Amino acid sequence: MIELHTHTTYSDGILTPQQLVDRAAIAGVQALAITDHDTLHGWDEAIAAAKQYQLEIVPGVELSTVHNGRSLHILGYYPQRASLEAPLQERLAGRKRRARQW
Repeated sequence: MIELHTHTTYSDGILTPQQLVDRAAIAGVQALAITDHDTLHGWDEAIAAAKQYQLEIVPGVELSTVHNGRSLHILGYYPQRASLEAPLQERLAGRKRRARQW
């Protein structure tokens, strides 16, 4: 079994990467993508946790955008961490600014 779209507490999930890996392994998942919104921070914890289960972690990210006036979510797998860190930090800062305006 493969799960290619999950979120941890690094974005809007309710489980830490460790907890998500534990539950996925118990459920028989063999490959698990960590695709938090606009952040790559859950990968390392998930990769470390998965070693005890021989569970493959697929590094990913979910980006949100608008196309033709509609919200669109784009999943990316195996992104280049170095090239995304700065733009993702900018997106998160913008999200925090918008949240403060509410």
